[in-house]
Amino acid sequence: MALSSHENGTQGVGSQFASRIAPTQSPLHQARHLPGDFYTSQETYELEKERIFLRDWLCVGRVEEFEKPGDYLTLCIADEPIMVVRDEDGQLNAFYNVCRHRGTEVAVGQGNTKRFQCPYHGWTYDLCGRLRAAAYTKEIENFDMQQYSLVPLKLDTWGGFVFLNFNPDSQSLLEFLGDFPEVFGPYQPEDLRLAIKFAIEYDCNWKATAENLVDIYHLATLHASSFGPHQPLESYEFQLKPWGYYGRFKGVSPMTHDGKPRFDFMPWLSGEHLEKGYSSHLQPNMGFYARQDNIHYITEWPIDANRSMALVHMLFPKQRFDLPDFKERIKVYEDFLHVALEEDMSMVQSLQRGFRSRAYQPGPMSKYEIAVHHVMNYYLDKVFGEQR
Repeated sequence: MALSSHENGTQGVGSQFASRIAPTQSPLHQARHLPGDFYTSQETYELEKERIFLRDWLCVGRVEEFEKPGDYLTLCIADEPIMVVRDEDGQLNAFYNVCRHRGTEVAVGQGNTKRFQCPYHGWTYDLCGRLRAAAYTKEIENFDMQQYSLVPLKLDTWGGFVFLNFNPDSQSLLEFLGDFPEVFGPYQPEDLRLAIKFAIEYDCNWKATAENLVDIYHLATLHASSFGPHQPLESYEFQLKPWGYYGRFKGVSPMTHDGKPRFDFMPWLSGEHLEKGYSSHLQPNMGFYARQDNIHYITEWPIDANRSMALVHMLFPKQRFDLPDFKERIKVYEDFLHVALEEDMSMVQSLQRGFRSRAYQPGPMSKYEIAVHHVMNYYLDKVFGEQR
């Protein structure tokens, strides 16, 4: 991929490169998909890290994953190790998961702890990220423990979702979300709880999986024997937003093998929310699906230019967790999610092989790829547009 020559990738693309993305930036009825190297290029991946994942607000979990002081979670985002933890005062904090001595990760996985201790040399931090112990440092000239706290990240929440941002000068979370809270507020996500969470790794670029999640064009083909029949293409009503998009469709479509819910509808829903569901996307990497009985969402994370990971979550009203057969009912949803995602995996990994082929040429877009077109152009503006 030949990018324009610009210092540290901080300026817009040159006219030669801009001509390659112009077909995708055209109106939908004239647009074409992106060239294959946008999904395989290491150089492009480096730009994506800097211009998307290290600048946008990113959903990294749910508040109920941090119920008690010391509850923590780690994640690697754009090659940056991070962690989120609830401190003893009940505050949620986010830090780079990097020891201030040599850089070793001080936390692994997810769990509960009273402190974080580097496994290499034993530097120890409290839940607010402050360095509390560092062996054999008394003789170091001008050593001040207060100067060696873990490096913090911006963190905020909405509706029980936990977001972080690597950019200390970013807009606020609510500014970033726009009218997303207004659209999905009736579902009262703050009153839902996480019932299902699992990870899947793909041998494909993160954009292939993210775009697949907003592509309804494939529902009637790839998912014809699973959930496709319950979400007819003709029923979708699309709204494109600065934060992403939503496609609203008529009917009940929980992720179950027979398309029938295993729980009552959310008791606070009324009117059209009882008759229609949402398939949505929150930029840059969150598929968001609001249905009558649950919300499920999927975040897509790059591992490298040709591999990605999806974190899958399903939320239900907290009252449902008291049902005696809750686990049995939930398993129906979880099993079916695996079926649908395995159908997708076969295709997105095939896409990645196609992107690398010399025979691949970007094809035209269907009217049912309106969301794909919108998501792609957000990406193009963030990565290759003039930086603001």
